[in-house]
Amino acid sequence: MGKIVLTAYISHGAPTSLVERTRIHNVYEKLGAALTELRVDTVVISSPHYLSQVNFEVESREDIPCIQDYYGFPDALYRFSYEAKNNGNAASEITRQSKEAGLNISGSQSWGLDHGAWLPLYFMFPKKDMKVVPVSIITGTAGEHFRFGQAVRRAIGRVEGTFAVIGTGSPVHRLDLIRYGYHGEDRFEPGEKFDEKLIETIAAGEPDRILNIQRDFPSLFHAARPEGNLSPLFTALGASDPAEFVGKTILHEFIYYGVSLVATILGAPRSARETFLSLGN
Repeated sequence: MGKIVLTAYISHGAPTSLVERTRIHNVYEKLGAALTELRVDTVVISSPHYLSQVNFEVESREDIPCIQDYYGFPDALYRFSYEAKNNGNAASEITRQSKEAGLNISGSQSWGLDHGAWLPLYFMFPKKDMKVVPVSIITGTAGEHFRFGQAVRRAIGRVEGTFAVIGTGSPVHRLDLIRYGYHGEDRFEPGEKFDEKLIETIAAGEPDRILNIQRDFPSLFHAARPEGNLSPLFTALGASDPAEFVGKTILHEFIYYGVSLVATILGAPRSARETFLSLGN
């Protein structure tokens, strides 16, 4: 049945990333080409901007619209748009498996692709030829998101297709410190230290330590204010096969002083591992 060739945590950046290129754009483009070469037909994506409070949601519409959920930016940024087709079988099975796992979940026809999802997809698959299943985060625990990711993995194993599961967001997300247009070497130091701990913890490959990153480094976590409390990362981690875990961050950069961008390969089968690990070069 279905298989997952990649689980990853990849930052989507600010809407200005549509017109201001940084190193992560090279990863987007190379990653899209690699997934196309591996005949991936569906991306399950968790964005920190798709927050459904208590119950998980899975977007169930066949045609998924673009949501330009950002305000006060230059007019040029609103001329960009990205829509996608859903994978209805996968969306339905994710709902089924989540319910069997005791998670509260429902299908949704009121969301779409927010910029946390469509911005990286725009550069990964410019032909808009990739099916996408958007899934939400909730105001719940890291463990709940991990269990949700496990349900996603079981669901994919029960439908046809080749999949990637991607969580998006910035580990350091200090919007109050942003210096738009700044591309110097100066970085928000507590955030940089948090990123170091996060990258090291993921590389160690112990799920419990990754899920407890806030407990273990509370002051750094508070200083960094991770986007969505890292919930998309925990969902993608749950979707990772423990036997195929990689835990390698192939890109790390800061933009505008107060926001960090990462591209972390969480899991991949051995046959595709080197392909993904080389994308940061």
